Amino acid sequence: MQYWNTITNRILLVAFIGSFTTLQTFAQENSPYSRYGLGNTKLIENAANRGMGGVSIADDNGFIANPTNPATFASLKLTSFQIGVEGISVNVRNSTVSNRTGSLGLTYVNLGFPLTKKLGLSFGLMPQTRSKYGMSQTDSQNLGGLTKIDHNYYGGGGTQKLYIGAAYKFKQFSLGFSTGYTFGSLVNSSEAIFVDTFQIISSSATSRTTLGGIFLQVGALMNQTLKEKYRLSLGASYQLSQNLNARKDAYWKSYIGNVTEPDYQYNVDSIIQQKGKIFIPGKLSLGAMFSKEDKWKVGADFITSNWDAYRAYEQADSTGNSWTFKIGGAITPDASAIGQTWKRITYRLGAYTGKDIFKFQSTSLSVNGVTAGIGYPIRRTNLSIGQINASIDVGKRGTTNNGLLSEGYTRFSIGFTFNDKWFIPRKYE
Repeated sequence: MQYWNTITNRILLVAFIGSFTTLQTFAQENSPYSRYGLGNTKLIENAANRGMGGVSIADDNGFIANPTNPATFASLKLTSFQIGVEGISVNVRNSTVSNRTGSLGLTYVNLGFPLTKKLGLSFGLMPQTRSKYGMSQTDSQNLGGLTKIDHNYYGGGGTQKLYIGAAYKFKQFSLGFSTGYTFGSLVNSSEAIFVDTFQIISSSATSRTTLGGIFLQVGALMNQTLKEKYRLSLGASYQLSQNLNARKDAYWKSYIGNVTEPDYQYNVDSIIQQKGKIFIPGKLSLGAMFSKEDKWKVGADFITSNWDAYRAYEQADSTGNSWTFKIGGAITPDASAIGQTWKRITYRLGAYTGKDIFKFQSTSLSVNGVTAGIGYPIRRTNLSIGQINASIDVGKRGTTNNGLLSEGYTRFSIGFTFNDKWFIPRKYE
């Protein structure tokens, strides 16, 4: 009974922490590109894989649940409980000015465990997209006299994914699937204010869209032993496209004059609970990894998605086809060294390049970065082990050409992995 209570408490902890996954503690977070589509796509790799450039599709680490490819769940050797935290500092600039912004929050929480030697299960909660922006622009127009107009844009929100997945292994092959619910909400507001006259109509508009729908992801993995200690792993994963159900509330306001004056006029219009669909394209991921026992591994991933097909209420947005190529590796000098912690630490390096999901004026946003990370082992017992994984990601997105913005960023990630043996049969003499 005591052991069962321990299991129950851990599951409740997963649910409790997961409810705060989208918490952001930096009020100054501001990403102008996140105004479009569903916002910026979030990284879903765990902190260990982020240190290797995000390489993960063929990584079947037996101690870490890896939801980027559900086929890897069949390789779990111990129960894996994970929490990840991410902090990011971004320098947003155009051709003349720059602004530094940032955010901090939980990035994933999940649990995975082997049901049998060939069957593994995992569930958890992960953010999918994040929107948070505030922008302003002043224009001048000749409307019977030079008039200044302040345009303000602000909003936020995002989407999350609650998943459960399983995988089965037969010989050197593993097949898996993951399903669950994608949900979230987005708020977008804009206003135009005529700052030097009260005789022209100023206006503002605000919309809130809530969305949700079932998703399905499938994965496959092959492991081939080469010359005893070496192994080649090939992985593939595909997340099917989604038609999310959406409801939108929209409000428009316009006014003439000053609210303190008797000739002030005010008008309101609205649309309540407008039903529609939001189409999210599928995503294909391919990966390969070459390793030598628990000493070192190197790998590469290729990920692509047809975001040009994205539609919200049958309307296209400033999105385009995306792709990412990742490469990275890790080395552990001696995982079994006693009294020499530095030899048991895992050291990781990686890099990535590609095109982001946004596209403006026929210009796709390039994304490039390098990563580094370490894995620090936690005290090992007969039944449990663990690791603290940390990574740093230094990269750049976008360009200042064609009137666009460039974002230089530094992302810090830290993940806590706790492993344990569950469902241990009792032996009696």
